[in-house]
Amino acid sequence: MGLTGAPARAATHITLTEEDYFTGAGQVGALTAYNAQFEHAHPGVTIKREAVPFVDLDSTLLTQAGAHDLPNIIATDNPFVAAMQATGQIVPLSKFKGFSVKGYYPAVVDEGKIGKSYYSLPVAGENSIALIYNIADFKAAGITSPPKTWAQLEADAKALTTKGGAGNGGVSGFGITCDNGEDATWQWEPFFWGDGGKFTFSNIGGTPGQQALTLYQTLLAPGGGGYDEGCSTYAQTPGETDDFIAGKLAMMLNGPWNFPLFNGNTPAENYGQYFGVAPIPTESASQKAVVPLGGEDWQISKSGGTAAEKLAWEYVEGTQTPSEELNLANQFGYLPARISVAKEFVKAAGPEWSVLATQTLYAHPRTYGLGTKYNTISTAVWDAISAVSANPTSSEVTSALSTAQSAITAALGK
Repeated sequence: MGLTGAPARAATHITLTEEDYFTGAGQVGALTAYNAQFEHAHPGVTIKREAVPFVDLDSTLLTQAGAHDLPNIIATDNPFVAAMQATGQIVPLSKFKGFSVKGYYPAVVDEGKIGKSYYSLPVAGENSIALIYNIADFKAAGITSPPKTWAQLEADAKALTTKGGAGNGGVSGFGITCDNGEDATWQWEPFFWGDGGKFTFSNIGGTPGQQALTLYQTLLAPGGGGYDEGCSTYAQTPGETDDFIAGKLAMMLNGPWNFPLFNGNTPAENYGQYFGVAPIPTESASQKAVVPLGGEDWQISKSGGTAAEKLAWEYVEGTQTPSEELNLANQFGYLPARISVAKEFVKAAGPEWSVLATQTLYAHPRTYGLGTKYNTISTAVWDAISAVSANPTSSEVTSALSTAQSAITAALGK
């Protein structure tokens, strides 16, 4: 459905409600403009948007679902799609005429696939993480290219560390997010999955988990070059981001939402001069990192009846046209969900996006096949990471993984 051309024939007055957590100027501006276009193309229809704080949206939606009073359209963080579908109050989008997943990155649409039906489509594309590094620090350390393997990552992290690291007024080689939250799991997933870890984490206690958590233990041990600022509150954003900008970190895993912060007003502040982007290192050079996907998905509720559902689908469908997808991706700072549109986006947005576009070909949606079990599993993973951060020893790796394996096995068995 496009939003160009003459308005449609006037219909009965109806208000579509939409709920999300977007507060960024570009995000709000893009949705406001889209809503105005939609209303113009649908006389008699009003879009009423409400933004709920990120920390409150999930609980708010579950309360609304319990009362059978969800907004007509919701935008949720993609790991929460399964939880909303489990309420029984979400309509499968694949039932609507015109629905198609052709041309999308498979992982992007699979995050909304439950059983044989699709329950969501991306709001503005997707985001993920890559290795971001400080070029001046690399030159000062005599490092000519970013690490491709874990062994190189470990060696470079040590070589890039100065004055005992960021905690002592110097530079740490590699930042590690290990707060008690999802971003700790999300940053560790590429290492675990890329080394043969199963997407269900059912073999976290095996070799892939042992090797991937030992990587963290090695980096965080004294002299290892890793930095986590005491772990419990050290988040990917703003923690790592702020420390990278302040010159305290030489490398980190982080995402494209930082590019506007890194790209300054002079060439020396831009990609290729100040910062570089590289694929996430793997245990061996023959492996490929498997990254998790971030971003938000549209879903449609049953609250408004058939007429509202149809209009809500037209609303969602309109955001999936190539022109609107490109516009939303630009405003949100995301990679478009369709491969052809993503290629067009990278050409215009800059080469710093090319690594992310390539990695998305091998990406995995976090909750796919797990549904609501993912939340329990992720908690077990980040608990293991936190334990090793607090006590970076090989014995703690074994103990933490044993605890995580027990919790995950129990979760998978339910």
